[in-house]
Amino acid sequence: MNAKFTKKFCWGIFFGVLLLTAGVVTESQAVEVGEFEGSWVANGTRKLFPFGDRKVYTFEISGHVSLKTEIGKKKNYWSTCVGFADTVTGMAARCVWKDLDGPEIYITLKSDRMQTDDQVTGSIVGGTDHLEGINGDLSFAWLTVTVQKEAGIESVTAQTLNLTGTYQVP
Repeated sequence: MNAKFTKKFCWGIFFGVLLLTAGVVTESQAVEVGEFEGSWVANGTRKLFPFGDRKVYTFEISGHVSLKTEIGKKKNYWSTCVGFADTVTGMAARCVWKDLDGPEIYITLKSDRMQTDDQVTGSIVGGTDHLEGINGDLSFAWLTVTVQKEAGIESVTAQTLNLTGTYQVP
């Protein structure tokens, strides 16, 4: 009787460990990894900041990110970026790509300057809701950057070329 109990107990432990292991495997398979590509059109304003011989600007731009492949089951995001551009040190920006249903993706960008043909690199540094913990990289070139000045306000319009990247959502 004791041997039967031990045998059943061992089988019970075996199946218990098997079930727990299957749960761990399922958890690790929940990671979403992918690549994306698309385009981004944004416009906004920039403001000259007097800084000696350098041209220094602060800017805010917003626009539509249209992806050919999905990030977090979505292809369309609304972007808002704030940044700083300096003719000596380059451009740095912080952006939020917002899914129209609410979740956000946080992105940092940098480049030598904000002009046509300039190469931009960036990092995906977080998100909200089901995109919490997202990380990755992206790059693009500015296809066009135009600036128009009217009544002392400088308007900026920008469009990307070859927006590509990789991401991982834990």
